[in-house]
Amino acid sequence: MPVSGIHTFLVYPRTQEVAEIGGADVPLGGKLFDMLNGVYEKSELQCNIDISFNIGVAGVQQNDVRDLVLAYVSAPSLITGSPIARKLQSATDGRSGLGLLFLINGQEGLDRKLVISRFPADNGILAEMGRGGLSVEFLERVFMKSAHSYKAAAFRDASLRTGFWKGRAVDRQLNDPAVGLSGYWIKAFLDSDFHTTSAAGTRRLAAALKAAVKLTPDSQAKHAITAAAALAVGMNGQSITLNEFQDRFALPQPARDAISQSLKSPVALNERFVFDVDEFSRQISFRTVQLNTGVMLTAASTEFDQVFEIEELGDGRTRFSTEGIIVGETLRRKATA
Repeated sequence: MPVSGIHTFLVYPRTQEVAEIGGADVPLGGKLFDMLNGVYEKSELQCNIDISFNIGVAGVQQNDVRDLVLAYVSAPSLITGSPIARKLQSATDGRSGLGLLFLINGQEGLDRKLVISRFPADNGILAEMGRGGLSVEFLERVFMKSAHSYKAAAFRDASLRTGFWKGRAVDRQLNDPAVGLSGYWIKAFLDSDFHTTSAAGTRRLAAALKAAVKLTPDSQAKHAITAAAALAVGMNGQSITLNEFQDRFALPQPARDAISQSLKSPVALNERFVFDVDEFSRQISFRTVQLNTGVMLTAASTEFDQVFEIEELGDGRTRFSTEGIIVGETLRRKATA
């Protein structure tokens, strides 16, 4: 049995004054354990967002929350788990409300594994909590109402000295799956960020789209890619992968093949990041259409379809029309390769 211990804490929002955070050991058996064991076992699949602890100031390889995780993993107990609960409390505002924090530790071969999970608690049941602290019966009653609505982060490594820098997370409480993770869970509480930064992921997406347009000889694929680039501005702040981007805009297979060919590694297709529209606009500023007549049409990528009226004439022919006031003209020599 990989799970070797579970500790839980009742965590109030930081707006409420609490003298002490109540905690309890969860027995390794019974209804509550079965549910938590399921969270532990499914974490490998459900925690699908790669995160990593932030580096300290001036590039120092140190992170306070990672230190708390290492202290707990080294000697799991209510004493070593309590600082993690206090850190969660300091990051929890009134909107998140009361919650139950579970620290689920186990052994997977040579690796130690920790799943940190938070479930919403029911204020109405709190009046029944005894002075002796949390009871298993109390926990089950609170937990049963929210068994499928929780946040979790999983960390697994063999080394307590150099490991536990990276983890994976999920937020099953969000109504909008495109957001991926609530800010307070990953940043304020875990002092982490997406493993692929927003800027880096957005630049990679932009570079892949630009390269794919050049790579594919398929005119329909080119059009699908450029159209997706124009519509991408509506994704600002959303969590996404390259694969999800292709699915969202229903890119045809030739376009997908060209994008895959432009990447250094297929792993990049599933790396998650937060889309940054400003960075994307810096990387893809203009869209140019070249016709077989020698005409080249250029406009801001996000405004191209508004600047030009586009009419499909059939037989592969397209009519572009626009109007405006001439504000400048230029002549230039043919660009060299």
